[in-house]
Amino acid sequence: MYVVAIYGIGADREHLANPLSSALGRTLLEARSRLNAPGSGPFVVGVFGDKDRAAGLALELRNGGFDVAVLGKDEIMRDAGRENVRSFDLGEGDLLAELAEGGSRTVAYSGIDLILRGTSIRSSTTTEATKQRSFSLGLAVLSGGLTMTKTTKTVREVTSQEREGFFILYAGEDRPLEFRENGLRFDSLGPARKPSRAANFAFLVAELRVRCRAAWYDERLLTRAGQAALLGPSLNPEEHLAVATALLAKVLRGK
Repeated sequence: MYVVAIYGIGADREHLANPLSSALGRTLLEARSRLNAPGSGPFVVGVFGDKDRAAGLALELRNGGFDVAVLGKDEIMRDAGRENVRSFDLGEGDLLAELAEGGSRTVAYSGIDLILRGTSIRSSTTTEATKQRSFSLGLAVLSGGLTMTKTTKTVREVTSQEREGFFILYAGEDRPLEFRENGLRFDSLGPARKPSRAANFAFLVAELRVRCRAAWYDERLLTRAGQAALLGPSLNPEEHLAVATALLAKVLRGK
């Protein structure tokens, strides 16, 4: 997969509709719809299986005056190869992370350049069957009053969603560290520990924002709407969150 995105979109977007429409081979209405996404980007505008086609679109977009990022499958996989944190300790000048896979890492706050916060959404669909009995005049007449009711079976699909907060720390060329709300232990907070997991997670994020003053903080992936605005109509947020995080990190870090 190769993803092409535009970014650095300003408030005045009307003049960008024509070049975007031309590059994508889409109508002006479709181009305006993509440009109307909230924020300045990145906005995914093309998804390809072929690297050359992605490069061709990127060239057309740059010629049309857009800032363009091309994200390759290797970059997506590399960003997804994060180290999952099981517990942590907030030191004076650095963070000690105990990893779920074993071992630990120490990261200086000054070396952290991006805190990317979001919500992972997992959807599942189950089939639910219900039966309902009701009076049937026809059956009552035909059976001479022996059968008064009929049973109606209804089958419907029920979709449920499981949401989990997370944030990812990026520091130089090191593998990113991922903190997931449901998988963290908060014992190290001591007296500052809150009564709920959600409150502890929010407290940890706030503390890191204070300590990592040089880091860029971004939370547009907290909602499905924010994820959909970035990924566009071609990519489903539930299935392609890894694309969103990799692309956002690439643009924000300038890599």
